[in-house]
Amino acid sequence: MQEHLKVDVWGGAGEHGRSCYLVEGKEISILLDCGGKKECGGLYPQIVADQVRSLNSVFLSHSHEDHMAALPLLLQYGYTGDIWLTTETHRQLPSYARAWRSYILSQGMKMPYETDDWEKLHYRFIDAELQEDGWVSIFPGLRFCFGPSGHLPGAVWLLLEIEGRLVFYSGDYSSESTLLQATMPDQSLLKGRQIDVAIVDAAYGDAAEDQSFHLAQLLDKLDVVHQRGGHVLLPVPLIGRGLDLIVEINERLPKLPIAAEINLIKEWERLIIQLPTSKQWLRSDSVSKFEEALCKVKHIAGESDRRLLLEGEPHIILSTDGMMLNEPARSYGKWLSDNSKHAIVFTGHLSEDANAFTGEGCEFVSYRYKVHQGLPDVQRMLLELQPLQVLLVHADVHKTERLIKHLAKHGYNKVHGQLLQQM
Repeated sequence: MQEHLKVDVWGGAGEHGRSCYLVEGKEISILLDCGGKKECGGLYPQIVADQVRSLNSVFLSHSHEDHMAALPLLLQYGYTGDIWLTTETHRQLPSYARAWRSYILSQGMKMPYETDDWEKLHYRFIDAELQEDGWVSIFPGLRFCFGPSGHLPGAVWLLLEIEGRLVFYSGDYSSESTLLQATMPDQSLLKGRQIDVAIVDAAYGDAAEDQSFHLAQLLDKLDVVHQRGGHVLLPVPLIGRGLDLIVEINERLPKLPIAAEINLIKEWERLIIQLPTSKQWLRSDSVSKFEEALCKVKHIAGESDRRLLLEGEPHIILSTDGMMLNEPARSYGKWLSDNSKHAIVFTGHLSEDANAFTGEGCEFVSYRYKVHQGLPDVQRMLLELQPLQVLLVHADVHKTERLIKHLAKHGYNKVHGQLLQQM
């Protein structure tokens, strides 16, 4: 291994959640994300105080809680530097900060930092400082470039040059979103150099199915529940896969009525209103599909609307949050749980706390909608990037180990599951 490049995992490898990776060169050290985990009342990264004080920069790939909820803790350990993120991710932070706080308090726990600590962090916007050569230079020995990762608007991958060596961080990555585009580093940025280490989203482990397989299963279930006269609750993140789901349901099951909570509607409408800035995150054919679907969605603006909706014809109901740990998703669950014709359908990761709510009476099922990577996705990424070493992240130990074995069969031998020492 090469000298003077080290990756320490403070969270996120060998587990799903609390993503946090320290990358150290000889003189320069950076942190990639600093998230929480919605289990056991809230888990935080294993932050090393002395190393925080020596950080030169912190980067945030996107706004979901498992990547950002622990950022204010860095203040307590003496970090006074910049948090680099996109303008869109910064706009989303308050909503996800509130969601994390709501979860922590609902579990009877105390927040380890004050609400106004978010305002004490110093933010720098990577999309406002991009230079003509595609790089953003921070200071001698540290620069980076970025592109959309297809996970949600504002989410990015990062290619960092640290003391002459290259580190790729995928963030949460998906090339299979209906509406969102995902890119990869252009070869012109590398100029013939190899990436020393790639930190790669492998949340689905060795799962080999593509998006069309999962989508067919999901849509079939929605149709079956509608045919039997039941409502379907689809809990989704405030910003993310809900965008794709309303388009897919509208196009493939046009007779099924859709309803969504007003906070989701407002987020979706904002993308259209702010189209010039949204275009960098959307596929070229997304806007017309999105507008057509959105105009058919019924708005739910409070508890009276919810009760009227549930008393009427069957709907596909989209509500925050994706793990059903906060309101109004939990109330929907209680209202629907007394009748077997209804269904609650999860499309994302379920934490232990989310698994504790299984509903009694109504059908409770999970169908993946891909917003991360599995076996073929990781293989394609490694084939294109050709990194010298790889750290797989965002999946539990067993999933990661199975994926490593599959990759080894295809000649990828320098793939790690939990920790990288010297590069």
